[in-house]
Amino acid sequence: MLEGSFAKELPEQGKLQKVIDAHLEYLQIGFNDGSILVSGPKIGAGGGVIVVKCDDIEEFCSNDPLVKAGVQEYRITEFKLHDCQNCLKSWFQ
Repeated sequence: MLEGSFAKELPEQGKLQKVIDAHLEYLQIGFNDGSILVSGPKIGAGGGVIVVKCDDIEEFCSNDPLVKAGVQEYRITEFKLHDCQNCLKSWFQ
């Protein structure tokens, strides 16, 4: 699981929106290939949460356009699945 937090100083709104759009395109690749289960912005704070599975989480994070632009950094929390809804079990295998 990744928790993203925005930097204290953000680019002006137009540039920020372009970077966010590139970030969303980047995430869409993960949705298309099945490596991202869910993602979304945090309520009331800049940044978001992503549940992702990949071989190199550091590379995944460093290639995110938000990280490249210095807008966001990620806190990585790895976990071992204990249990989940039946509809999700195949994703975690």
